[in-house]
Amino acid sequence: MTYFDSAEDLTITKQRALQELAKHGVEASDINVFFSELGEKEEYNAQDVLRWLGY
Repeated sequence: MTYFDSAEDLTITKQRALQELAKHGVEASDINVFFSELGEKEEYNAQDVLRWLGY
């Protein structure tokens, strides 16, 4: 099972999504790009976050 597959049907908090972005080296200046593309909300589909990261 891949990292992407392990996130199937998971919902993560905004805080967890931001941690995942940081873990993958996303610069603070690119967080606004993330929010503009996925929206700024309290929860995210984990696979949507991973897709945004290029998985």
